[in-house]
Amino acid sequence: MSSSQLIKSRLAPLFARHPDLVPVGRWIVMKPIRHVMRGVVLTSWEKGEYFLPQWAVTHFCEPVGNFPLNWGERLYRDSPGLWLWDDPDMPEYFFSKLESVVLPVFRSIQTLDDLVAYVETKPLPYRDFEIDELRGACLHAARGDLETARSKLDDLRNGRSYWCMPGFAEAEVAAVVDGLGPALDKGDRLAIARQLANWEQARMAKLPKGFARIWEPTPFPVETP
Repeated sequence: MSSSQLIKSRLAPLFARHPDLVPVGRWIVMKPIRHVMRGVVLTSWEKGEYFLPQWAVTHFCEPVGNFPLNWGERLYRDSPGLWLWDDPDMPEYFFSKLESVVLPVFRSIQTLDDLVAYVETKPLPYRDFEIDELRGACLHAARGDLETARSKLDDLRNGRSYWCMPGFAEAEVAAVVDGLGPALDKGDRLAIARQLANWEQARMAKLPKGFARIWEPTPFPVETP
């Protein structure tokens, strides 16, 4: 069976216990999606014998189509071993780890401000750069912190970011600089919100349809200073 089928068959009690969780392909996603995405991806290995769970949170306020796993980590067993789909004790053990480690984080992150607070106060060793120039210009603009967003944008415009290295993320950098820059320069909050909404809609269109079903388009904080 595929990861999607295994999640629905082996982990079904999880969704009865937590109605705010839904299966979407190989993902377990917390609903609703309002700018902030909270999910666990279960990747099956060895012909579906075992899976590797990795949880993450992110925002949709940027011109990319994937779901980056930067802000999160793997969900490990307490004892050595694999997450075996056929292990009869696996579901309850997985539920207990999810409920104790992941769901409290997910439920604490409802807004873009919550996301920033989480990343800044609960850093992983490699996370110092994560609210960086590329992602930060969009994220802080969406929050309505135009001063910080302009600072991040200025770094992109002047090549003061590793994202500006040749061949690294030129298309994304150009999309942020050209798409968001003019509105940020003018302080045009409605234009900023329109650009962010367009990116959010385009990104959602690239994801499996299940994501769109739990997406609730809502105003950005920048629209209500």
